[in-house]
Amino acid sequence: MKIDVEGVSEIVIEIKSMERAIDFWSNQLGFPIVEQWGYKEGQFDKSNENVWATWLYLGGPTRLGLWLPRNFTEKELLEKRKPVSEWEGLFDEGGSHVHFALFIRQDNFDSVITVLENAGIEMKLIERENNGNKERRLYFKDTEENIVEFYTLDVKSDYISRLQNGEIK
Repeated sequence: MKIDVEGVSEIVIEIKSMERAIDFWSNQLGFPIVEQWGYKEGQFDKSNENVWATWLYLGGPTRLGLWLPRNFTEKELLEKRKPVSEWEGLFDEGGSHVHFALFIRQDNFDSVITVLENAGIEMKLIERENNGNKERRLYFKDTEENIVEFYTLDVKSDYISRLQNGEIK
């Protein structure tokens, strides 16, 4: 590995309703709010007057950002299309989000299922054997139609195992 990354620092998803997203992610799933920002005149605003971004602590080194859509001006859209090195500002919103997965230890997985069931959240559970280990993954949609996965695969251990077995370089 060329870059020694310790894990995911943050994931940001676009939401339609801040109130609904906070209720789901913080109140129903229990992730604590650690910071909130406003957005005024093209800049982040820490006054919290009109909450535009909410950060939740997910565990380990990771936080989740719930961001409302930004309406970029034509000038900002032109700037955003330039190579990053030529930007005069910061355009930290990229392409379409596909899904993201959060690591859940095997011994905590059943309690995650219980939390989602108690909240009435529709989900799809997939269980399979992988090299003698039981892998479990659970998919669901949040209130904003983002696909979320909870997964028992410890990617670091899997990477090290594959590296030691010569499966990857």
